[in-house]
Amino acid sequence: MTDSKIRLGVIGLGRFGFTLAHATELVPEIEIVNCYTRTESKRKEFSETFNCEQSETFESFIENKEMDGIIIAAPNNRHTEIAVAAAENGKHVFTEKPIASTISDSKVMISECNKAGITLAVGHTYRRLNSHRFLKKMVDEGELGNIAMAEANYSNDRGLFYTPDNWQWFNEGSPGGPLMQVAIHVVDSLYYLFGPVKKVSAAFNKIVTKSEIPDVCTMWMEFESGVLGTIGTSFISPRSPKGRFTYLLNAYGDKANFYLDRWDGVTTLKEGSDSLERVFEKDISGKELLAVELKDFADSVLQKREPEVSGNDGLHNVAVVWAAIESSERGESVEIQEMLA
Repeated sequence: MTDSKIRLGVIGLGRFGFTLAHATELVPEIEIVNCYTRTESKRKEFSETFNCEQSETFESFIENKEMDGIIIAAPNNRHTEIAVAAAENGKHVFTEKPIASTISDSKVMISECNKAGITLAVGHTYRRLNSHRFLKKMVDEGELGNIAMAEANYSNDRGLFYTPDNWQWFNEGSPGGPLMQVAIHVVDSLYYLFGPVKKVSAAFNKIVTKSEIPDVCTMWMEFESGVLGTIGTSFISPRSPKGRFTYLLNAYGDKANFYLDRWDGVTTLKEGSDSLERVFEKDISGKELLAVELKDFADSVLQKREPEVSGNDGLHNVAVVWAAIESSERGESVEIQEMLA
C-alpha cells in the first residue's frame, strides 16, 4: 500500500466479481493484484482480463503479502469465514451486501475485523445513487416537513431462473429470499434516509418458484424516529427487454411528498401545488455507481477513517431481514434490539 493506492484481491469470480473488478478501473486508488475461486478456468479468465496474479488455493490467496485487502463477491454464507481469515492476515475487507447471511455471522465479522484493526465496508450500493443523495438533502433540510410514512418496492424476476446449482436456491444461502437478496437495498436506503428501524412485522409466501426460498414478502416497519414504512419485494415480477425492473421509493410529509422511480427520476407534490414537479432526472448506474462505493472503501483505508457503510450498518440491515423472518413465523411484530441481543 502506498499513500495513494491500495492493492486488492478478488474472491468469488462469478458475474458480480467481474463487475466489481471492472468498476475499480474508474478508481485510481485501487489496483487489482490477485484473484481466487476454486474453478481454474474462471481464475484464468479473471487473471487475463485484469492482468493480475491468480492463487490456486484459498490459503495462498489470503496469505498473499502483495495484497492490502480483498473484495468478497462469494456467496453470502461464505462471507464470514473469508473475512475472518482476511482479518487474521491483516487484510482490509470490502464485502458485497449483505454483510453475511445471519446476525451471528455478521457480529463475528465485525468483532474480528475490529480486533485486527482493519477496515470492513459493506457494498450497499443504492444509497449512493444521485437520486438518493438528492432525497437525503431534501429530508435533512426539512423540505418534506414532518415525515409520516415511507414506502419502497424492489422486485424482479430473478427467482424464476434459480436452479439447485445456484446457492440462492437454498434457505441456508439466501434466507428471506428476495428480501435478503435484493430488497435489502431498500432496507439500507430507508435506513440512510430515515434512520434505524425499531420493529417490523412481515409475511412471506411462495407463489410460483420451486426453490427453498420464498418468492414474495411484504414488511411493515416502525423507525426509531416514529416514521412508519413498508417494503414490498417479489422474485417473480417481470423486467423489460432492456433490463428495467421495479424500484420505487416514496415518502410523505406534511409539506411535500416525493416519488422516486429508479428509471424515471424524482417528482414532488408540494403543499399548495396542483401538480407534480419533476425535480431530478439523471442518475448514475453500472460501473460509475459501483465505483463510488469502492472509492469510499479505498479512501477509508488510506485515510484511516470509517467507511460510509460500516459493518454495524450492514448488521442493522441483516437484523431487519431476520426480524421479518421471525415475525412471519411468530405472527407478531419483532423488535430489532431483540434480534440483536
